Amino acid sequence: MDEREQTITRYLLGELPEQEQAALEKSYFNDPNVFDQVLQVESRLVDAYARGQLSSGVRERFEQSYLKHPLLRERIEFARALTARIDEKEAPVTRAEQSASSIWQRLLGTVGGQRPRLRLSMALATVVAVILAAWIFVTIRRQQQQQREAAQIQSQRENQAQREREQTAQQQPSNTAPPIPQHSPSPTTSPTRPIAFLALTAGGVRGNDSGGTQTLIIPHDTTQAQILLKLKDDSYPHYRVSLQKIGGPEIFTQANIKPRSTKAGASFVFTVPANQFSNGDYALTLVGITPEGESNDLSKSLFRVEKR
Repeated sequence: MDEREQTITRYLLGELPEQEQAALEKSYFNDPNVFDQVLQVESRLVDAYARGQLSSGVRERFEQSYLKHPLLRERIEFARALTARIDEKEAPVTRAEQSASSIWQRLLGTVGGQRPRLRLSMALATVVAVILAAWIFVTIRRQQQQQREAAQIQSQRENQAQREREQTAQQQPSNTAPPIPQHSPSPTTSPTRPIAFLALTAGGVRGNDSGGTQTLIIPHDTTQAQILLKLKDDSYPHYRVSLQKIGGPEIFTQANIKPRSTKAGASFVFTVPANQFSNGDYALTLVGITPEGESNDLSKSLFRVEKR
């Protein structure tokens, strides 16, 4: 088994780190050759499980990854029934020959010895089985990807709310009435040139801290939106930022930028035309550029836009 197959096997067993898992999913959804290889590895893995050829450790991890989902359980039951049918029809083969071919390859091999009408029926059944397996695989992986994205958005929302509460507690002096917040998540509007405003703090790449999401409210007469992004650690000579709607296109980007430093710390201020926004969730991604020109993802701040 080469390195690529080992990586795919670890992915199918749920053992890849999240960053490598996302990279592999992007690869096989964009490249048909990679997708075919993933299906082949998955077919051999299911075949080996159905025949009881997995080691105890791999079998346990396989069951933890597959048996908890109804569609994947049906996939395994189908593989077991298919394996039993093949064993009844084909001539005895050695264990090495069994492990060298997948269920689908061996099923196609048994079709050649049937009568023409039966051979056609078996061939059609094989095509349907392969399509069904691919459909189940894609459906499950897309559902898992959507669940991860939803969990990431929810975690980022909770993270933002927690940071906002901490900032309010730090700014409030003792023995005095609470001050009027200088930076509110609500928009501030100028009588002459309406501008919506939102303050964010750069956090983890995937929003691992707990907190909630802020909302950028854009009134109908607003022409611009300003986003303040505060840095916890200014340790890179240059930065790149991009703003993208979740599930949509990128609407804003800037490269080779530097934050402005004040007594309160380092921060960026970005001005975006209000007409670039629509209702929905957005992600502001910050990337640090090293002196050698390498890029490191620093944060992905999520917020919601409501146009009124």
